[in-house]
Amino acid sequence: MATLRLHHVNVTSDDMSILTRFYGEALGLNLLPSPPMIATSASGTSDGDAAWDNSAKFFEAGDPTELQIHATQRQPYLAAQEGHSVNPLIQGHFAFRTDNIEEIKQQLTDNGIPFDDWGIWSVEGWHQIFLTDPAGNMIEIHQVVDTSDETDGSTESSAGV
Repeated sequence: MATLRLHHVNVTSDDMSILTRFYGEALGLNLLPSPPMIATSASGTSDGDAAWDNSAKFFEAGDPTELQIHATQRQPYLAAQEGHSVNPLIQGHFAFRTDNIEEIKQQLTDNGIPFDDWGIWSVEGWHQIFLTDPAGNMIEIHQVVDTSDETDGSTESSAGV
Protein backbone atom coordinates (compact mmCIF):
# COMPACT_ATOMS: atom_id res chain seq x y z
CA MET A 1 0.00 0.00 0.00
CA ALA A 2 1.27 3.48 -0.87
CA THR A 3 2.34 5.60 2.07
CA LEU A 4 1.25 9.15 2.84
CA ARG A 5 3.23 11.64 4.89
CA LEU A 6 2.30 15.22 5.70
CA HIS A 7 4.27 17.57 3.45
CA HIS A 8 2.77 21.05 3.69
CA VAL A 9 -0.12 23.24 4.71
CA ASN A 10 -1.19 25.82 2.13
CA VAL A 11 -2.69 29.06 3.43
CA THR A 12 -4.25 31.68 1.17
CA SER A 13 -4.97 35.38 1.34
CA ASP A 14 -5.86 38.19 -1.01
CA ASP A 15 -2.86 40.08 0.46
CA MET A 16 0.44 38.19 0.19
CA SER A 17 2.34 40.81 2.20
CA ILE A 18 0.25 39.97 5.29
CA LEU A 19 1.02 36.26 4.98
CA THR A 20 4.72 36.84 4.28
CA ARG A 21 5.10 39.14 7.30
CA PHE A 22 3.11 36.84 9.59
CA TYR A 23 4.93 33.58 8.80
CA GLY A 24 8.36 35.14 8.23
CA GLU A 25 8.51 37.87 10.84
CA ALA A 26 5.86 37.21 13.51
CA LEU A 27 6.42 33.44 13.62
CA GLY A 28 10.07 33.57 12.55
CA LEU A 29 9.83 30.77 9.98
CA ASN A 30 12.67 30.62 7.48
CA LEU A 31 11.74 31.51 3.90
CA LEU A 32 12.74 28.67 1.58
CA PRO A 33 13.80 29.07 -2.04
CA SER A 34 10.89 28.44 -4.37
CA PRO A 35 10.97 25.14 -6.24
CA PRO A 36 10.99 25.39 -10.05
CA MET A 37 7.48 26.54 -10.94
CA ILE A 38 5.19 26.13 -13.96
CA ALA A 39 3.09 29.03 -15.26
CA THR A 40 -0.70 28.57 -15.29
CA SER A 41 -2.56 29.27 -18.52
CA ALA A 42 -4.12 32.36 -16.92
CA SER A 43 -0.77 33.89 -15.90
CA GLY A 44 -0.07 35.37 -19.32
CA THR A 45 3.55 34.17 -19.32
CA SER A 46 5.44 30.97 -19.94
CA ASP A 47 7.95 31.76 -17.17
CA GLY A 48 6.63 29.80 -14.20
CA ASP A 49 9.06 31.26 -11.68
CA ALA A 50 8.08 34.81 -12.67
CA ALA A 51 4.38 33.92 -12.72
CA TRP A 52 4.42 32.67 -9.11
CA ASP A 53 7.10 34.99 -7.68
CA ASN A 54 4.68 37.41 -6.00
CA SER A 55 1.89 34.91 -5.34
CA ALA A 56 3.61 31.94 -3.64
CA LYS A 57 6.12 31.79 -0.79
CA PHE A 58 7.47 28.68 0.92
CA PHE A 59 8.41 28.53 4.62
CA GLU A 60 10.24 25.91 6.65
CA ALA A 61 8.03 24.30 9.31
CA GLY A 62 10.34 21.58 10.59
CA ASP A 63 12.29 19.54 8.03
CA PRO A 64 12.74 21.97 5.09
CA THR A 65 12.19 19.25 2.48
CA GLU A 66 9.31 17.46 4.19
CA LEU A 67 7.32 19.92 6.33
CA GLN A 68 6.47 23.35 5.01
CA ILE A 69 3.96 26.20 4.97
CA HIS A 70 3.01 27.35 1.46
CA ALA A 71 1.56 30.86 1.47
CA THR A 72 -0.29 31.68 -1.73
CA GLN A 73 -2.44 34.43 -3.13
CA ARG A 74 -6.11 33.42 -3.33
CA GLN A 75 -7.13 32.64 -6.91
CA PRO A 76 -10.92 32.21 -6.90
CA TYR A 77 -11.26 31.35 -10.61
CA LEU A 78 -8.19 29.12 -10.99
CA ALA A 79 -10.07 25.83 -11.40
CA ALA A 80 -12.32 27.18 -14.15
CA GLN A 81 -9.38 28.86 -15.91
CA GLU A 82 -7.40 25.61 -15.88
CA GLY A 83 -10.33 23.32 -16.80
CA HIS A 84 -10.75 21.64 -13.39
CA SER A 85 -13.56 21.23 -10.88
CA VAL A 86 -11.57 21.55 -7.63
CA ASN A 87 -9.82 24.81 -6.73
CA PRO A 88 -6.83 24.30 -4.38
CA LEU A 89 -6.14 28.03 -4.01
CA ILE A 90 -9.48 29.39 -2.91
CA GLN A 91 -9.24 28.56 0.81
CA GLY A 92 -5.99 26.67 1.20
CA HIS A 93 -5.37 22.99 1.85
CA PHE A 94 -3.07 20.52 3.52
CA ALA A 95 -0.92 18.17 1.50
CA PHE A 96 0.42 14.66 1.73
CA ARG A 97 3.35 13.35 -0.29
CA THR A 98 3.21 9.77 -1.54
CA ASP A 99 5.54 7.39 -3.31
CA ASN A 100 2.79 6.03 -5.59
CA ILE A 101 0.11 8.44 -6.84
CA GLU A 102 -1.47 5.82 -9.10
CA GLU A 103 -2.07 3.49 -6.17
CA ILE A 104 -3.60 6.36 -4.17
CA LYS A 105 -5.90 7.24 -7.10
CA GLN A 106 -7.05 3.61 -7.33
CA GLN A 107 -7.62 3.45 -3.57
CA LEU A 108 -9.79 6.60 -3.73
CA THR A 109 -11.71 5.25 -6.74
CA ASP A 110 -12.26 1.90 -5.01
CA ASN A 111 -13.73 3.78 -2.04
CA GLY A 112 -15.98 6.02 -4.14
CA ILE A 113 -14.05 9.20 -3.28
CA PRO A 114 -14.03 11.78 -6.10
CA PHE A 115 -10.79 13.61 -6.83
CA ASP A 116 -9.47 16.01 -9.45
CA ASP A 117 -6.20 14.97 -11.11
CA TRP A 118 -4.26 18.17 -11.95
CA GLY A 119 -1.19 16.23 -13.11
CA ILE A 120 2.01 18.30 -13.11
CA TRP A 121 0.80 21.89 -13.20
CA SER A 122 2.37 24.34 -10.72
CA VAL A 123 5.55 22.82 -9.31
CA GLU A 124 7.87 21.07 -11.74
CA GLY A 125 7.85 17.34 -11.08
CA TRP A 126 4.89 17.28 -8.67
CA HIS A 127 1.95 15.17 -9.89
CA GLN A 128 -0.95 16.54 -7.83
CA ILE A 129 -4.50 15.41 -7.13
CA PHE A 130 -7.02 17.33 -5.03
CA LEU A 131 -10.05 16.15 -3.08
CA THR A 132 -12.14 17.10 -0.10
CA ASP A 133 -12.76 15.12 3.05
CA PRO A 134 -16.37 14.55 4.21
CA ALA A 135 -16.27 17.86 6.13
CA GLY A 136 -15.22 19.83 3.04
CA ASN A 137 -11.53 20.33 3.92
CA MET A 138 -9.35 20.53 0.81
CA ILE A 139 -6.57 17.91 0.55
CA GLU A 140 -3.71 17.65 -1.91
CA ILE A 141 -1.83 14.42 -2.49
CA HIS A 142 1.26 14.59 -4.67
CA GLN A 143 4.14 12.49 -5.86
CA VAL A 144 7.49 13.87 -6.94
CA VAL A 145 8.07 12.28 -10.34
CA ASP A 146 11.04 12.10 -12.65
CA THR A 147 10.04 14.46 -15.46
CA SER A 148 13.01 13.39 -17.59
CA ASP A 149 10.92 10.33 -18.56
CA GLU A 150 7.56 11.78 -19.59
CA THR A 151 6.10 8.34 -20.30
CA ASP A 152 6.31 7.10 -16.71
CA GLY A 153 4.89 9.37 -14.01
CA SER A 154 5.30 6.79 -11.26
CA THR A 155 9.03 7.14 -10.52
CA GLU A 156 9.92 9.09 -7.38
CA SER A 157 12.64 11.66 -7.88
CA SER A 158 15.54 11.77 -5.47
CA ALA A 159 15.33 15.57 -5.26
CA GLY A 160 12.09 16.45 -3.51
CA VAL A 161 10.92 19.84 -2.29
